[in-house]
Amino acid sequence: MSFQLTFCQQVGNSKKQNQDALFNSVKVYQWQLKNAERVILNDEKVIFGIADGISNSPKPQLASRFLMEKLSQCQTLSSAWLRAIQAELSEQYAHSHFGTSSTFVACEVNTNGRGKIVNTGDSRAYKITINGKWQQLSFDHTVLAEMQAQGLIDKQTEYAAMYQALSDCISADFDSSDFRINVTEFQLLKGESILLCSDGLHNYITPAQLLQIWHKYPNNIERLQICRKMVKKHRLYDDFSAIICEFL
Repeated sequence: MSFQLTFCQQVGNSKKQNQDALFNSVKVYQWQLKNAERVILNDEKVIFGIADGISNSPKPQLASRFLMEKLSQCQTLSSAWLRAIQAELSEQYAHSHFGTSSTFVACEVNTNGRGKIVNTGDSRAYKITINGKWQQLSFDHTVLAEMQAQGLIDKQTEYAAMYQALSDCISADFDSSDFRINVTEFQLLKGESILLCSDGLHNYITPAQLLQIWHKYPNNIERLQICRKMVKKHRLYDDFSAIICEFL
């Protein structure tokens, strides 16, 4: 079995530097523009991820880059590993850039198709089945998602943007080590995929639009390029990073 990883990035239109960082199991990227490209790996397992620096924190691009550089050295993905990395982030930046913060989502997949998702914040992971069905494997650590999990959401109510605020993330702060981490295990069949993305994708493209794109375009390079261009059509848009791992 092998893995085909397709990925791309673009910076938000109001930013000079991409605050997202991406690791494609080979290299860390933090580009202003990275057109979709792919690599095929025949490794026993792959680990890949995305970190989305939080704009209202100091130098958020440092936090996201740090997390992906550490992910590039990771041997086994786990919540314990991520907590240890948060401590290292604090050691590195708590004095010079206190509070620099990022979301985190990463995936580990083995050649038997078994894998896990580890995330904190609102960067997402989806499983895409052979039949084209999408299943969100990550958990959004937002106020709204937490309310929904507790059964406090009124489906008839349209909630203000403030409810999309993050409830948890990774920060360079020794007193913020109790952030929540979601871990989800999964099984991939041949031809199925995992998609990781920052909110620069799912905040601008609806689930229905994603289904249409996956149905209309025959390969992942074209799909990600269309997604990136659709996001760019918005008057204001955020940093965008996405990576798809197809189990071949």
